[in-house]
Amino acid sequence: MKTAVKVYLVDDHAVVREGYKHLLEKANIKVIAEASTGEEAYKNYDGIKPDIVIMDLSMPGMGGIETIKKLLAKDKHAKILAFSMHDEVVYCTRVMQAGASGYVTKSSAPDVLVEAVFAIAANKKYISHDLAHTIATQHLKPDTALDSLTPREFEVFRLLAKGLSLEDVANILNLHYKTVANHQTHLLQKLHVENRSQLVLAAIKLNILES
Repeated sequence: MKTAVKVYLVDDHAVVREGYKHLLEKANIKVIAEASTGEEAYKNYDGIKPDIVIMDLSMPGMGGIETIKKLLAKDKHAKILAFSMHDEVVYCTRVMQAGASGYVTKSSAPDVLVEAVFAIAANKKYISHDLAHTIATQHLKPDTALDSLTPREFEVFRLLAKGLSLEDVANILNLHYKTVANHQTHLLQKLHVENRSQLVLAAIKLNILES
């Protein structure tokens, strides 16, 4: 039997992790470590050295996209598969721009996750079929305003749109209050809105709010 692919599973729901662990290990994919937050995933990564990190995007604390960026800054060879409830193209685009190797939606069939892990282990990129089909058929016109946001600005945008205060966002992302305030100013300018209420409306229009 060939050597099992070693996976670091990051998801804030223990029951969910257990289910995916069972699915993966039946396919000769070994879950060698688990984490429930982005902060934990980042802190313990050096001592784990997995072949692939499977990461949920919607976790308390540091967001998945920011965690992906930080892990890749720590290890430029890290292979990260985003595994998310979000089936909007914008999330897939931001994740791949942040440097992830793949994106699979949680609504995909179970074997898609296994297929993605083996593809990424073989140094390929992977996007789940439902999203790949949407990207291929929608003939999307890029939203230049959204494209202009940096990964950090996108993460701040997502949190502000959820109704969090500047102080809350600063604590979650471990940033200074003034830095978050500056990001908010840039967001208002780039998205062509005037206040927080319009920022929330922009988030709804762009499908970046969690359902």
